[in-house]
Amino acid sequence: MSALHATFLELGTGRQVGARQLLLRAGEVAQRIYLIEQGCARLYLIDAQGRETSTQFFFEGEVVSSLESFLTGRPSALHLVTMEACRLRVLEGAAIKARAKTDPALQADLQVLTQQRLIHYANLYTSAIADSPTQRYLALQATHQQRLERIPLHILAAYLGVSAVHLSRIRRKLKETAPSRTL
Repeated sequence: MSALHATFLELGTGRQVGARQLLLRAGEVAQRIYLIEQGCARLYLIDAQGRETSTQFFFEGEVVSSLESFLTGRPSALHLVTMEACRLRVLEGAAIKARAKTDPALQADLQVLTQQRLIHYANLYTSAIADSPTQRYLALQATHQQRLERIPLHILAAYLGVSAVHLSRIRRKLKETAPSRTL
């Protein structure tokens, strides 16, 4: 068990929340970090035209927060919301930061978490530039098929940078070209 997960078990509190519950609003400073025990959540932003775009999805066993805000103390540019009813472990920022000062293993786990998030965003940015929406969808399908089934179509479409209608066309076209594949 990682030091981070052990800290969640020791210092975290359990919390049940329903689907579509806002855990962090953009403009607020992230004061908590969450371990998803059951359910899923997403980080998203709202652009100047009022459109939501998800930046990342989180599922069982994953740690979520607006990490930049949590680590820097600056207001978050992102909203954090549950997509399904969730069972969470919640760690208060002050508690984990105090523990991390004296626990090198926890410091290392937080650094790994930060590195993973940085790599995810670098890959997301690169893919948005280099790959077509179909290629991005196929890549997600190859690595996260069961998770994709839990993400509403309109949210997945916005994540891929296309309309829900366009994503439906992509899925239909892929189904027609590979009838034995389950989409």
